[in-house]
Amino acid sequence: MKRILIIIGLIIVLLTPVSISCSHNIQTSLGHEFVLELGKTAEVSSESLTIKFVEVTADSRCPNYAQCIWAGEANCQMEITLNGVTSERVFTISGGISSAAEEVFDKYRFDFTLEPYPEVGEDITPSDYRLIMTIF
Repeated sequence: MKRILIIIGLIIVLLTPVSISCSHNIQTSLGHEFVLELGKTAEVSSESLTIKFVEVTADSRCPNYAQCIWAGEANCQMEITLNGVTSERVFTISGGISSAAEEVFDKYRFDFTLEPYPEVGEDITPSDYRLIMTIF
């Protein structure tokens, strides 16, 4: 019986850090740049504001060193929660190596870029995507 309790205790200790890191939100403040990975949430606690990077629904940005008729764009599905009310938004960024974009929600401005930028002959998997963002 004592042996079983020790084993259960070890299992709990080993699994606890994993479950904490999986649900970990990024803590940020207004005016500070942060990296938001796909499926993760950033929290501005002083503002009762969170933003979650749900998915990239489309990415037609013209790859580096390719010749395209159109620069393309990427659409990022976001969930913004302000004062307990959640809204879904699509953040769009145009193609081009130095592309940056901004979206406005309520009184907040979200400046962002989407990485990685497409390369000729290379696929981007969903887990590769990251938003580099600053909230003002």
